[in-house]
Parts: sequence; structure tokens; C-alpha cells
Amino acid sequence: MKYLQKEEYSELRKKYAVIIGWGAGIEFQKYYDHNMLCFDHMIDGAGRNIGKVINGIAIEGVEAVAKYKDTDSVLVIIYPNIEQEITMQVSALLPQADTIVARLLDIEGRKRTYASNSEDMIMLEYMLSRYTDFSYIDIGVCHPVVRNNTYLFYEKGFTNGVLVEPNIEMCRMAAEYRPQNRVVNFGAAPVPTDEELTYYYDPHHPGLNTFLQDVAAQRGMEQNVRKVPMKDINTIIAENFETYPNVLDLDTEGMDYELLTHLDFAKYPIDAICVENVEGGRIGKLLLEKKYKLLDTTEENEIYVRG
Repeated sequence: MKYLQKEEYSELRKKYAVIIGWGAGIEFQKYYDHNMLCFDHMIDGAGRNIGKVINGIAIEGVEAVAKYKDTDSVLVIIYPNIEQEITMQVSALLPQADTIVARLLDIEGRKRTYASNSEDMIMLEYMLSRYTDFSYIDIGVCHPVVRNNTYLFYEKGFTNGVLVEPNIEMCRMAAEYRPQNRVVNFGAAPVPTDEELTYYYDPHHPGLNTFLQDVAAQRGMEQNVRKVPMKDINTIIAENFETYPNVLDLDTEGMDYELLTHLDFAKYPIDAICVENVEGGRIGKLLLEKKYKLLDTTEENEIYVRG
């Protein structure tokens, strides 16, 4: 069984004889607390941190779970956003195990955020200060829960959201976790086009996928390509909203500025925009010119609101 909604960790600990964490990368290093969680094992399927003690728990290789192949009550908690890859590893070794992504653990005393740096909480607080309900569009969704800026909206009952994602595997996962959202399997383009663009991807780091060849070259992704249909940002909004979304979350690995340059702000006066702060100030200057003001800055993103 795969859990698709948040679960209280204290109840899971009572339910399962063995709890195993999987994926000892950044997500685990940032969010695991051995005093609060105390997993029985922490597995690094990629093998990079085996033998280290991180956050109070020893990191082990996949061979450590072999002894549980006949144990019925096993839960695997997945930390990275490469959930599909890890699920395949788990299925090969522990086909009877249940799984849940770590961000869905409801831990007493811990604030509920699914974003990288609480961007979702910042935007939710702002929107609720203005509206009792609101809509949103998430362009470049990647994982629909892990490090996602709009899943908190969905969890709180704000389901009028459109998820735009060129990766078909992530689209399937988005439909699974967020069935009340609308999932759109296109790449977002700045201007109208009927062309399919080359999509460069890294199966081990889906958050780095891009349409830009120079970015792909820098990341060593030029060999992994597929063709993806495109729609321009204004058409995507027109086809999926009666008016326009209140929130735009944008993460397209290099195309954010071009998309915002061509967004019809007069027709779509979006209330809040969350965008990566990697464009050397160009996006901020553009949005200030469009009468937005900076609401907050996090480690990875900037959140602008209509002034």
C-alpha cells in the first residue's frame, strides 16, 4: 500500500514493527530528527553516505533490509522526490512493504510545509488575508508533494488548481496524489507554438530537467532527451480558468523570465507570483515594472504580490 495523504507518525510507529527511511540526501539531512522519529534503519540506495552517522542515525546500504523480506509489518519512508525510482528499489527487496513520502508524516510540534523553505505557508497566509477561496497554477510541478509549493493549498481544501508539467511520469503521480486538481501534460512556452521541444531530463534529479540545451550541457543531461508538446502561458491560463489564477508558482529551470515577459498581465492580473531567485534580478525588475512588490525572499525563491 502507498499512502497518499498525511498520516500521524506516532500512529504509524504503533502500527508497523519495522520502519525504514530511504534516501539519505538533502531532504533527509534537513528534515530527519532521530529524537522525534527514531527509524529502525536509514538506507542510502545511491550508496553515497553509507557508513556515516547523519542526524543521529547510521546510514546503511540496501543489504541491511534483506532480513525483513518475510516480515509483514514494514513501512518504508521515502525522502527524495525520486519516489518512483526508490519504489522500484523497495519493491525488488521488500515487495510486501508499505510506503509513504516523508513530507506526508504528521509530526507533533512540527509546522506543516511541503515547500523547500515554507513558501507555501507564506503564500497561504497572504491569500487567506484577502480571500476565503482562491485558485492557482503551478508550472513546473515536479513531485506533487515533496518540495512542492502548492500541495499545502490542496491539503487545506483549496482544490481549484492547475498543475502544468512536461514529465509524463510526474503527471501520473500528480493525478494520483491530487485527483481534484487539473493536470496538464505540456511544457509552458513564452509564445504560441505548435512545435514539440526537446526536453532534457535526469531520471535521478527530476527537479533539474530543462528545455534549454546550454543548461542541460552544464548538468550533463544532453543524452537524455524526449520530445514534449508545448503551449504558451497565456493559452494555458485561458484554457483552464474562467478568469485567471490568483497564484502563479513558476519553476521551469531557466525559462521563468521569458514566460513572465510574455504573460498578459493586463488580462491576467495574478495576485501572487512565486519564482526562483536565479535570474540576477531581471525578474524582480520586470515584476516591479508590472506594479508588483516583493512580499518575501527565501533561500530559493522570491514571492511577489500585486501592489
